[in-house]
Amino acid sequence: MHDDVLNNEMRKGFLKVMLLHIVQERPSHGYEIIQEIGKKTHGGWAPSPGSVYPALDFLEKRGYIQCEEVDRKKVYSITEKGVGALDQIHARRQQWIQELNAFFGDVLEENHDGQ
Repeated sequence: MHDDVLNNEMRKGFLKVMLLHIVQERPSHGYEIIQEIGKKTHGGWAPSPGSVYPALDFLEKRGYIQCEEVDRKKVYSITEKGVGALDQIHARRQQWIQELNAFFGDVLEENHDGQ
């Protein structure tokens, strides 16, 4: 059986950024956020409530998002601090892509040469 622990950990690393992006687009409650991640990943990933809600709590406690109750649902929206964080992430995105491509390109070459 294939062990997806590392794959899941990598996704968790991206989850907070995805949450910020989604609530920047429009204020949303948790279930809407989970559905939106599923749509944006073309069905490739729909995180569990057990990972989404702790991540939302993390972001709220640090001031990146805020929460208000609307019709007995917690609705999350981005704060100025969250917008600033996303701006920084987007500014560095191309650099990270280049670094990852360089690393994985080297890894793929090493694996191919070792066959």
